[in-house]
Amino acid sequence: MDVLVEKIVSDTSDQFSKDIVSFQENYQDKTTFEELNKKQLREKLWETLFHYLSDNTQSSVHYNCLSTLRILSRDKTNINELVTDERINVILENAALKDANVEQNINTNVTIEALKLLCNLIFNSTRVQQVIPTSCLSCVIEHMKKYNNAIPREIILFDTRIIFLITALNISMRQIVKTDLNGDECLINILENIIQNEGEEYTLKGDTTALLCEVLKALFNLYISSSDSTEEEEEKTKRLVLILHKLLLSKCEKTDDLHSNIANLLTVIPHGYYSTIIPPTKENHRYVYQERDMRAVYILLKFLYKRLNYKDDLIGNLSPIVTAFVRMVKAERLIRKYTRLQILPPLIDVMHRPEEGTTMRAKLCQLLTSPLTELRDLVAEFLFILCKENVTRMVKYTGYGNAAGMFANKGLLGTNKKKSAYSSESEDSETEEYLKHKEQINPVTGCFEHPKPNPLEGMTEEQKEYEALQLVGLVDKLTREGLVQPCRIGEDGKPKPIGHVLELQEELPKQQYGHQDSDSD
Repeated sequence: MDVLVEKIVSDTSDQFSKDIVSFQENYQDKTTFEELNKKQLREKLWETLFHYLSDNTQSSVHYNCLSTLRILSRDKTNINELVTDERINVILENAALKDANVEQNINTNVTIEALKLLCNLIFNSTRVQQVIPTSCLSCVIEHMKKYNNAIPREIILFDTRIIFLITALNISMRQIVKTDLNGDECLINILENIIQNEGEEYTLKGDTTALLCEVLKALFNLYISSSDSTEEEEEKTKRLVLILHKLLLSKCEKTDDLHSNIANLLTVIPHGYYSTIIPPTKENHRYVYQERDMRAVYILLKFLYKRLNYKDDLIGNLSPIVTAFVRMVKAERLIRKYTRLQILPPLIDVMHRPEEGTTMRAKLCQLLTSPLTELRDLVAEFLFILCKENVTRMVKYTGYGNAAGMFANKGLLGTNKKKSAYSSESEDSETEEYLKHKEQINPVTGCFEHPKPNPLEGMTEEQKEYEALQLVGLVDKLTREGLVQPCRIGEDGKPKPIGHVLELQEELPKQQYGHQDSDSD
C-alpha cells in the first residue's frame, strides 16, 4: 500500500486519477490502515486528495477523491486532526450542504459520495460531531422540504442518516433539529410520502425499508427527550402513530428491521397517543376486539414472540419491544385486555409449570429468573400490569417462585395491598381444568402437584421436636457462616434480615401465603 500511496502523493494529474481508482479497488473493504502511520503518509494522502477536491478545474476526479476519502475515513487514527474546518467546508460544498439560502448544484454521484463521507466523519470524529454547523442541518432540512420523486433515494437516505447521527452523538442538537428547524415535521412527511407513493396494496422493497428505518431512527432521537405539548405537537404525534399503524400493516422485504425500529420509536411516544394504533373499525375479522382494529398490536405480539426465541443479546433484542408493550398496556386498557388474552389466556394446562413449553407465557416466565436483571425486571413489570398489578393473579399465572423477586423489589410480600388503579371488572373466566385441580395447584411452582406424604407422619412429638431443633441448628450455623441470610417481611412488604433464626417463629403466622382466587377483585 505504501508504494501506491507514495505514487498518489507525487503523481501527475493523469496518473493520479488512475492510481486512486486502483487504491479503491484494492482497499475498498478495509477499515484500518496501519501502513499509513509511517512517513506521514496518512497526512500527505489526505492533503493531496483535498488539494484536488478544492480545485474546480479538477472536477473530473472529485468523485474518486471523495470515494477514496470515504474509505480512509473508516480509520479513526488522527481523524480529528485530519478534518480541519477548511476541509469540512469542502465536503459540505460537495454534499450541497454549504448554505441553506443558496440554491446549490447537485451532481448526483458526487453529492452521494460526499454525504457518505460526511456520515463516516460524523460517526468517527468527535470534533466533527461538535463543530458541524447548524447551517448544515438547516440545509438538510431544506432539502427534505423540497424532496420530490426525482430526488434519488440514496440522497434522501444519507440526508436522513446525517440527522440521525448528529442527534445521536450530539444530544444538544436534538432540540435544535426538532423545535428550531421543525425537523420532525419533515421526517414525518417523508414517511407519509413513501406510504402514499407505494399505494394501498404495497410491498416495501429493500431500499424503501432501509430509508424508513433511517427516518424512524432519527425520529426516535427527536422524541426521546421531547417535552412539548402544544396543539401542533399533539397533531404531529397523532399523525406519526397513525403512520406507524399503517407501516405495521404493510408488507415488506425486511420486516424484522422495520418492526424493530417501530418498537424502538413506540418506547418514546407520549402515553396519551397509543389509542391511535388501535383505530375504531366496523369490520368483522379475527383481529377486531371491542370494535377496535388490533392488527397492529397482533403484529407486534408476533414480533415479540420472534424475539423471545433469540439466543444472543437478549437485552438489546427484547428490551425495546417489551418496553413498548409495558407503555402501551399501561396507557390503554383495551390494548392491555387484548394483549392479556394473547399472553395469559384462561388457564387450561395446569399440569406443567408456567415456564415450561413454547407459549408466549412460558417464554416470558422463563425470563423471570434470568440473571439479566434489567430484562428480568422489565418482563416482570409487563406481566404484572397484564395481571392488573394483582399479586394473587400474578402468582396464578407465573408461580410464586418466579415472581418472588419482583414482589420483594416492589414491597408486595406483606399482607398490606395497595389500592388497585384498575377497574374492578373481572377479565378472567376460570376454566373447568383450573377449577377441577385448583386445590392441588402449588402456588410456588404454579402447577398441579400430587399430594406428597407427610414426612412427620408416624413420629412421636419428641421426635418431631428433635428434628425441628436439628433444622434450627443447621439454619443458625449457615447464617453464622454467612451462607444464608434468613429474613422476615417488614411493614413495607420487603424482606428484612433477622438477627437469629428463632425470630422467624413469632413471624410465622402472618407470613403464610394465602392461596386465594385471582378473580375476586
